[in-house]
Amino acid sequence: MLGRGGALWALVFVFAGCSGSDTQSAQNTPVEQSPGTPPPSTPPPSEPPPQTSPPSTTPPTQPPPVSLPPPTSGPAGPWPLGDVTVYDSSRGLIGDVIDAGADDAQNMWVATPDSLYVLKPGQSTFRQFTAADGLHVQSFTDPNGQPAISNITAIAAGHANEVFVGYKGFEGTIPPPAPPSCCVPFADFSDPRWSLGQGDKVSLSQDGSSIQARHYLFRCDGNENCWEERSVRRIVHAHQGAAAGHTFFGFDHGITQVFNDALGDHTHVQTMWHYANGQEIQRMGEQYGLDVFPNGELLTAGGYGVGSQPYNPDPSAWWKASFVWAVTTNGPAEPYNKGAHDLIVPEGYREDNRGAAVGPDGTAWWVGLQTGLSSYNHETARGNASFIRTWNTVQGLPASGLLDIAADSDGTLWIIDNNRRLLRFDPANMRIQVWPGISNARRVVMDTTVIPRALYVSMGVNGLAVIRAK
Repeated sequence: MLGRGGALWALVFVFAGCSGSDTQSAQNTPVEQSPGTPPPSTPPPSEPPPQTSPPSTTPPTQPPPVSLPPPTSGPAGPWPLGDVTVYDSSRGLIGDVIDAGADDAQNMWVATPDSLYVLKPGQSTFRQFTAADGLHVQSFTDPNGQPAISNITAIAAGHANEVFVGYKGFEGTIPPPAPPSCCVPFADFSDPRWSLGQGDKVSLSQDGSSIQARHYLFRCDGNENCWEERSVRRIVHAHQGAAAGHTFFGFDHGITQVFNDALGDHTHVQTMWHYANGQEIQRMGEQYGLDVFPNGELLTAGGYGVGSQPYNPDPSAWWKASFVWAVTTNGPAEPYNKGAHDLIVPEGYREDNRGAAVGPDGTAWWVGLQTGLSSYNHETARGNASFIRTWNTVQGLPASGLLDIAADSDGTLWIIDNNRRLLRFDPANMRIQVWPGISNARRVVMDTTVIPRALYVSMGVNGLAVIRAK
């Protein structure tokens, strides 16, 4: 189901088809056990790749806040409490670290494009798992006929001894006799390129020596008339709140919920590009920005818009609901829409959001390559779109090119800028800090199940940094 329609303040959106697929009834999609509207008459130009962000102004370097002593009570967890602890090749992490986090047993999971690593409490060296252990990293032919790999793109640590893994799939057109990705009833999706990428639920043995991978196939619905989810961009698992135990996969197209191995159909905010000849064509995808509100709603920030999907514990029903709110960050008021932030925008409009976070006061925050840092609190705004704020005049905070964000329990934000530095931003006093000991940052993941909280910073070839002290 789609976030589609006019103004934010309406809070009710017209449902429109995703190439016809989202109007179908949803059923649980299949899982596998490992090892083993036609286009308009004048079609618009193909979607351009994300733009390269301009260089940023160097934020003033300030010392970090004074570290607080470790708490005298509360679940501190098994890991060091110092300001920054770096795990690298000296601890067995080899390669380009792209994502990380801790499961409910505080096993530390780390991903590189070709490997999954785990460090159990009490151990000092990461254990590596690869395709030989059942991960779905495999070779395929890309749309240009060149060799490619369904490498790992994202992970999210789940229950104790569990992690969810997402992969790059085949995003090109599969030629006939394969059907289009949507929407031929009872289509034959037997071509193996359809099932490339997708996701795994990986379970760790009690002694940490082996894994078992359960492969998820994210088809649209039970009669298999569409398959639009190809590559995973981001995964989040709710460890706390109403949606605890539920996992959300963000794809190149939409977002799907997973719970107890049940998968539903997908959802997404749908933005419409308006052309000079009056035609409109839907735009959605690039679901990099995901976070979960305490009430179970899902914050989504994708390539073209932002929204909040209401919570439903049943994945097969979750996707059917209308978004609580769905907007564009900077969509302009036009004669053909209902004002600023509407989902109908001029052709070529992009946001390229890359991260999303929910603050402790319920504020939704998101960052993008085009729009920088933005925020919205729908409880305070009560549907007033003018409450959407873009933070593009903060001294030292780049107005574009932001790569990821995490919200801290004290109200500050951790942001990766286009120079891959880790910034800490305090919205209360507009203070920006460049955090020491961090370089080549790729992704940030916040763990608030331990005290002090743990921030996992993936740093590519520089390894993984974990920040505990304030």
